[in-house]
Amino acid sequence: MPDPTARHTQIVALAMIISAITLGVIGYLIFAGTVPVPEESRPLVGGAVGIAAVLDLLIGIWFFSKGQSS
Repeated sequence: MPDPTARHTQIVALAMIISAITLGVIGYLIFAGTVPVPEESRPLVGGAVGIAAVLDLLIGIWFFSKGQSS
């Protein structure tokens, strides 16, 4: 019988990866000027969102690999 916690871990991983993609798109839109952010704070806000996207992706990949090994 399959381990239900492995399936739950994969669902969390998928949610984290989708969240990372969404944050990446928002970060790009901030850098592109589509999202109204003051010009002087655009690199700071866009960079912070970009860093959050990368971290979210890495955590999602970690959860996915943890779900595969169980």
